[in-house]
Amino acid sequence: MRAIIFVAHGSKKEESNQEFIQLVEEISHKDNKYGLKKAAFLELASPDIKSVVTEFIINGAREIVLYPYFLNSGKHVTSDIPNLIEELREEHKNIMFKLLPHFGKSEKIEEIVLHDINRPFVIN
Repeated sequence: MRAIIFVAHGSKKEESNQEFIQLVEEISHKDNKYGLKKAAFLELASPDIKSVVTEFIINGAREIVLYPYFLNSGKHVTSDIPNLIEELREEHKNIMFKLLPHFGKSEKIEEIVLHDINRPFVIN
């Protein structure tokens, strides 16, 4: 079974973490490619990536894809997440792990920004 983990940084502000979890739940309802879908955080919040990986393996995942929900290619995107995936590959040799490009690399990002800056209202 294919699974996807949407990875965010995590925040001390619980409301921010819940916003991300809610977004992932909304996306999950619209997706039919992955059998298992869940949000996870690199730090400051739960669940963390390793606990979601364990949960997915217990539930039958054999391929786990990570989608970094990061705008820019900072240290977490270029180093921390790839290093964690290497650790996971060593720990779970029978599971295929894949890393998608981070959110900021999306071909639609310019379209999203242009849409948002051209709205007929401004939030003060």
